[in-house]
Amino acid sequence: MSIKLGNKADGEDFFDRMNEREDLWRYLEGNHIVLSGPRRLGKTSLLQRLAEEAAERDLLARLVDVEGIDTAEAFIKEVDRAFPDESVSHNLKSAGEKVTSWLNRVRKLDIKLPGGIEGSLELQAMPDVVWAEAALRLQNRLSNAPVLLLIDEISVFLEKLLAKDATEAVQLLAWLRAWRQQSGLACRFLFSGSIGLNALLARHRMNTYFNDCYDFRLGPFKQNAALAMLSEECLREDWQADKQTLAYLCQRIGWLSPFYLNLLLANTLEAARDRLQETTSTERLLMSSDVDDAYDRLLATRSRFIHWHQRLERDLEPGRLSFTLAILSAVAKSAEGLTRKQLLARLQKLEADPELRADRLDQAMLLLEEDGYLDVSGDRIQFLSFLLRDYWHRNHAR
Repeated sequence: MSIKLGNKADGEDFFDRMNEREDLWRYLEGNHIVLSGPRRLGKTSLLQRLAEEAAERDLLARLVDVEGIDTAEAFIKEVDRAFPDESVSHNLKSAGEKVTSWLNRVRKLDIKLPGGIEGSLELQAMPDVVWAEAALRLQNRLSNAPVLLLIDEISVFLEKLLAKDATEAVQLLAWLRAWRQQSGLACRFLFSGSIGLNALLARHRMNTYFNDCYDFRLGPFKQNAALAMLSEECLREDWQADKQTLAYLCQRIGWLSPFYLNLLLANTLEAARDRLQETTSTERLLMSSDVDDAYDRLLATRSRFIHWHQRLERDLEPGRLSFTLAILSAVAKSAEGLTRKQLLARLQKLEADPELRADRLDQAMLLLEEDGYLDVSGDRIQFLSFLLRDYWHRNHAR
């Protein structure tokens, strides 16, 4: 089966996001960006597609994954390795008029570039750290080039760096912010991560280090895009599915995340195959009953979702953990979700003081919303994924 489940979607496996890509390119002309949004929305896949499209827009782009490192020095080395001197120089020389075109669009004409474009470059003062020289050398080399730095898993990296050396984290973020605010900057930064950056920064009171970036929040697929993706993938797997059946699959998922759509589709195809083996039918046509069978199979596989619970156990101290789990337990019991007033009432036993209870709820909701557990955009607080809600209700609701 060729359906991508959890891996980066590229080539013909990447679907839609046309409006989002158009908006991101427009915002990049005047801004640096933090691409935020819950897990399982395909943020890394979107970054990869932007990297592929960058050449058409006169930019040299590289996707830099910083998940596996935990020091400022390693961060700088990763970025430096992604943009070697020869690639940047070749891009500047070969682009010719395209470089000027990009600079005109970003309205930054005071930079000195190869070819005679006049201007100046200001380097910020650096703290006395071992990585200062490498950082300034990188800044000097890339600031005046039309490059796009796509920094993925920035939140995972920062979480590890903060745990290891909070002072170094502050120094690195301060330098990056000063670089982004440099006069006459041609390069652009786009940051993303699989865990909520805003919640992480709020927890450590460090939001100001990214307040110069535009927060672009990625949402789920629209219904038509989800149906188009599912229909195409069925054809690739040599199965037929009418629009009604695929719409029912979307209805069971609720939140149209590409990952969850593909997860339920893959299991639906397996359920349909098993049904054919048990009957005399040979028609490879998906049925709504296959969707229901697949849904039940997924809920029975605890290993598929257990990491959602384990991550909270790993990241939260006991007091915050018990309060957060109580929120999820209460919301999981209601298919329609809960109002804020109803949820506060259910948390009264854990926190008697009304003001403190409301404040603790706000703090927990920032994490649960950013990390893809709950949706707070409407009148009711509810799980984003119906699959995750029903798993939580079955296994963790008290």
